[in-house]
Amino acid sequence: MIKFRGYILILVFLLTACTQAPVVPKEQEKSEENIVTTPDGKITFEVINNIQIPQEKVETIKEEIFAAYEVIKNSIHTTYVPSDRIQIFFNEGNQNSWGFAKEILLYDIKDDRYPLVHEMTHSILGYGNNFDTSSGYFTQEGFADYMEQKYGNTTIHSHQIMKHFIDSNKLIPISKLIDTNYAHSYFRPKFTNEYEKNALMKMSYIHSSSFISYLIDTYGIEKFEQIYNDKDLAKKIDEVYGKHIDELEKEWIALINNQTDLTTNEKLIMDLYNFVSVIDKIDPKYFTKE
Repeated sequence: MIKFRGYILILVFLLTACTQAPVVPKEQEKSEENIVTTPDGKITFEVINNIQIPQEKVETIKEEIFAAYEVIKNSIHTTYVPSDRIQIFFNEGNQNSWGFAKEILLYDIKDDRYPLVHEMTHSILGYGNNFDTSSGYFTQEGFADYMEQKYGNTTIHSHQIMKHFIDSNKLIPISKLIDTNYAHSYFRPKFTNEYEKNALMKMSYIHSSSFISYLIDTYGIEKFEQIYNDKDLAKKIDEVYGKHIDELEKEWIALINNQTDLTTNEKLIMDLYNFVSVIDKIDPKYFTKE
């Protein structure tokens, strides 16, 4: 994750990935008071408090786990059957958080910027074929951010940041983000420059979050449910929405253009100008259609 504090502020809801395997921190001594069993009895969450935050804070997050589970399980239906036991690790630092089948690794706990809802969305609804990249990243990351924006810690909507990107002539074609031949180079770029790599990755998350929010708010969550985690996304979108992705993209851009601009002070606080300056150094091919 980009270490500049301003970047962290605007990218707080973009902190997930389900396709790499970081080292899982060592478990602390288990405590029954840190066990959360869902009301339906289907999942038990075990909180591993690696940073020794006060139990009062742990209790608050346990309540958030209950609430998040209810809204996620009632959001869309998928064929994925989640693990009956999921460990949630509280870790030091502001690294990227991760959501897997049996583990959720959370960072930024002490600053209240942990993307719990985002990561639980992955763990409960599934990702690819058993948490791989076979179905790309677009709907999975986009919907997880949509849920985080509605029910989590996010305070800035992705539409607002997209407005700044478009005004700065920095727009990634949606057709590339949904294409499994291109998606990995956006959501997991392999640049040698860490700032550029993280900037493109974060941009890809913002684009997917904003576009998925537009689809759900405009056409309903029932239609979105039909395209979630589909590996042939362009074809599936044509079938479900009756429109080509380019037409939907134009509608989305029109919506973004009508958003209220962030104030100059908000942009400065979030370090958006510096963020765009990093994006300016990325090869223009990433922002052009084939």
